[in-house]
Amino acid sequence: MRRISFTAILLLLVGFTVFSCTKKEAYKKELISDSYKVVIVSDQPPHVGVNKWKVYVYTKDGSAVTDASVKINGYMPPMPGMPEMSFDYPVKNTGQFYESDVNLSMSGTWQITIVVEKGGKKESIKFGFNL
Repeated sequence: MRRISFTAILLLLVGFTVFSCTKKEAYKKELISDSYKVVIVSDQPPHVGVNKWKVYVYTKDGSAVTDASVKINGYMPPMPGMPEMSFDYPVKNTGQFYESDVNLSMSGTWQITIVVEKGGKKESIKFGFNL
């Protein structure tokens, strides 16, 4: 009996350890503008703190755009007792996709603007979510 209890407890501990080490649900957001399809991919859904985003940019015909300038802005409108917040996040071109650490500093409604600039033409794509 004692051996069964020890084995059961050991299995429970291993199970909890494996469960706690698994990643949260992945996040994927597809956005479409007049000229581009933008896909944001992250290992976790948006959350307070640093969000590591990979941003893929495609033309309407599905070709990857790897030579554009991409900018990301996070905006939270003013609320009673709090001014508006606006942050420009650095974006790095890896050659295959663009990546950025998007720091969402608090809970609330965030509006994200992604600007793709190529060949002198700028295009903005916006979306929002609540944390």
